Amino acid sequence: MQLEPEDMTESYQAVMFTLRSNPDLARGVFAFRTRLFVEELGWSLPIEDGVERDRFDNANAAYCALLDRGEIVGCFRAIRCDFPYLAKTVFPRLATAKSYPVAANAIEISRFGVATGYAAASIRLYSLMLRLALDQNARSLVAIAELSHERLLNRIGLSTVRYGPPHIVGFKDDGTWILAVAGEIPIPREMPQRLRELLQLTQQMELIDETLVFGRQRLSA
Repeated sequence: MQLEPEDMTESYQAVMFTLRSNPDLARGVFAFRTRLFVEELGWSLPIEDGVERDRFDNANAAYCALLDRGEIVGCFRAIRCDFPYLAKTVFPRLATAKSYPVAANAIEISRFGVATGYAAASIRLYSLMLRLALDQNARSLVAIAELSHERLLNRIGLSTVRYGPPHIVGFKDDGTWILAVAGEIPIPREMPQRLRELLQLTQQMELIDETLVFGRQRLSA
């Protein structure tokens, strides 16, 4: 796996947090999601108090915010699958070949995105997503993903298993439909070289964990 040139020049900080541990950063992430998903991508998503927030933004959720020099440039939400989660609750029709998991060793990833101009930062988020899975002893990461994301995951060495065929899951403001697939990323017991390289990216940024998902220390490269 080769890093994009911009990966070597940006100064990233990653923060894992909850609504309770950092409500101010949570609101920043919700505002970022509003700009990215609603205003730029045109997704029809619920707005609460002026920002994009839904019923799964609750005490069961953990968040990852990726910052570049203090500015949020990417994020994702993580919810253990023994709690109610977006894919299973809102899109049950997407799981026709394999059932959604209902277990603590599966984690749903949702609201995954990076700011315009930070395309290479998505690799950083994928590395943090994988690190979270390993440190939580998760057997799989569950998600609904557009087909372009599925292809990117496969390209960087993360295999995927579909729960069913692609379906239209929503529409943009201009009427364009959003085609996505539900599935999981199985977490291998033995990490192949490409995934070890992906994990190393988490050591190349400052990582602050307010949820203790990654342990009790403040880690940095």
